[in-house]
Amino acid sequence: MIIATAQSQIENNLVNNTNEIIRLIQLASEKGANFVHFPEGALSGYAKEQISNWSLVDWHQLENQLKSIQKICKNLNIWVALGSNHMFLSEKRPYNSIYIINNTGNIVARYDKRFCSNSEINHWYNAGSQAVTVKIHGITFGFLLCIEINFPELFMEYEKMGVDCILISSYSKSKMFAIQAQGHAACNNIWISFSTPQNVSNIQESLFIGPDGSIISKCKNKESDLIINQINPSSSLWDIPCKKARPWRTKARLKNIYKVKS
Repeated sequence: MIIATAQSQIENNLVNNTNEIIRLIQLASEKGANFVHFPEGALSGYAKEQISNWSLVDWHQLENQLKSIQKICKNLNIWVALGSNHMFLSEKRPYNSIYIINNTGNIVARYDKRFCSNSEINHWYNAGSQAVTVKIHGITFGFLLCIEINFPELFMEYEKMGVDCILISSYSKSKMFAIQAQGHAACNNIWISFSTPQNVSNIQESLFIGPDGSIISKCKNKESDLIINQINPSSSLWDIPCKKARPWRTKARLKNIYKVKS
């Protein structure tokens, strides 16, 4: 599995955002990626940043731009995890979401942020309710958004679900989030793709973390960029975290191995 972690520029312009996303998808495809991961709000923009009021959002145009991206996925035979706001017209507030678009251009899943921040839940978004996984080329992916980095139980939940890699879409201006991501990767022996926009890359770049917690690669500071990495649990490079540490920790959590031996 070859995954591209994007660091896209996000503007208060849906057409510009779409063009940026499509450009990076095409670049990822040229580099051999099967899956492209984008930051929080990559298509729609993020509340408090590009969006000052929901009444100013053209939801119909957003839907049309999303369809353009779906078409590109189909044409290039590539999967995409895309951060965007999702609105049900029957509800007053949207969800802060990640669309998972498959290589035939269909939205096969949508992850809605479950742990919204104080300002998000009080003024901006509805909260999601469940974990989401998809399996691509034998690799199982889970999804989280930004501030959810602060909730270890979400990572442990995905580990129990057999997830190999968690995609975290963020609009974070905190360097601590990447440090926390390294810790979660090491504790749960999972890969983490951490995607932030170019807008905040002077503080925190997009990066890719191995199942031992090491940073494998980073996007360039202050540039629209992407990084290409391979996920291969069978590689001897990851023998200890994937074949030894993770199975042993699963047994340890059951506590049976700690029973007093007579």
